[in-house]
Amino acid sequence: MRTQIIGVSGSPIQNSNTDRLIQAVLKASGLSAEFIKLSKTRISPCIACLGCKKDNICKVDDDFPAIAEKVRNAGALVVGGYSPYGGVDGFTKAFLERLFSLRHQNGLNRGKLAVVVATGIGRGTPGLNEATDQISHALKLEGMEVLGQLKAVGNPECMVCGYGETCPMSALPWIFGEDTTVTSEKFSTIENQKETWQQAHDLGLVIAARLRGQLAM
Repeated sequence: MRTQIIGVSGSPIQNSNTDRLIQAVLKASGLSAEFIKLSKTRISPCIACLGCKKDNICKVDDDFPAIAEKVRNAGALVVGGYSPYGGVDGFTKAFLERLFSLRHQNGLNRGKLAVVVATGIGRGTPGLNEATDQISHALKLEGMEVLGQLKAVGNPECMVCGYGETCPMSALPWIFGEDTTVTSEKFSTIENQKETWQQAHDLGLVIAARLRGQLAM
């Protein structure tokens, strides 16, 4: 059975909030699914060589062409990233750029269903909205139908580096104010963000219903 839904995570953190939120959508769908961790692959940004213009196959020698074939055969994508420096992360950005190879003449991603996931490194950081919009915009340009956006609160690296409480460049004062002591209750987990977690479940069900409806037609 071909993979019906693919989850793609740009988060380099093992078993991150971003990963688990994407996987929640996949699990809720009940469809044949595959999860791809971009930090475990080798995908460069698009080099605009136009080697894909005749056959929609990227000629860059890395891991993307194999992933692109999976994307071509899937009916839905769940693409998630995080928001360092107020925008989408590099892993996710490179993946989105390389989708360009599937555009020429045929628009091979047109009509696919998509869900966007983004995790912010702070509490209410503007970069979260920016990253979400960037991913959504790229998928819409590919002709995909974005069914929803899932926004999660994550944790800055300053909470685990060991220097966050004293570093003059620490994000902790910005997030927590004067109380910069790293304590367990300051860590944010996606499972405790009940509304977002439920939205992930609901979107998985929507994807399943839509794809099964297409098969029934």
